[in-house]
Amino acid sequence: MTQIPISEIPEEGLPLSYSEDPVELDLAVPGVRFLQAIAVDLVLVKAAPVISVTGGIKASVTCECVRCLSQFQVPLDIPVATQFRPAPAPLPPGEYQMPSEEAEDYYYQDGVVVLDDLVRQEVILAVPFSPQCRADCQGLCPQCGQDLNVGTCACAPPPDPRWAVLREYLKGK
Repeated sequence: MTQIPISEIPEEGLPLSYSEDPVELDLAVPGVRFLQAIAVDLVLVKAAPVISVTGGIKASVTCECVRCLSQFQVPLDIPVATQFRPAPAPLPPGEYQMPSEEAEDYYYQDGVVVLDDLVRQEVILAVPFSPQCRADCQGLCPQCGQDLNVGTCACAPPPDPRWAVLREYLKGK
């Protein structure tokens, strides 16, 4: 867990460069495997109660193509520009509207900034939602399972279901 006491952040800022193990961050993303440690390179700057965080996160993941199911590598280069604010006082139960300018901010408690949630959330959001090995991936044949990127198959194209009624009618004649 990467914790930075606010008292240790100098006025000119605190540069941080470290590696984080994906297992320690609990990064369990379906269909994605992390190949190496996540490289974190951030600068923390103190401005009154707000801590500004800028920099980048780099990772390399192996994804499974949603079309052809082949494994391929995706480099993640994630820019970071956010803020940590003091944690608000607990609110009574009910619905509250968060100001839109605070929607992407993080919070710190007891004078300590914990960077794990920031790194975890930024990496999860950067992983492709529907990964494709390439834009023109042909996928698999729906009948025989042949990878159409490697070669063609001998399967006939499936009949268009919109013409099924006409096909049945013509069979009777």
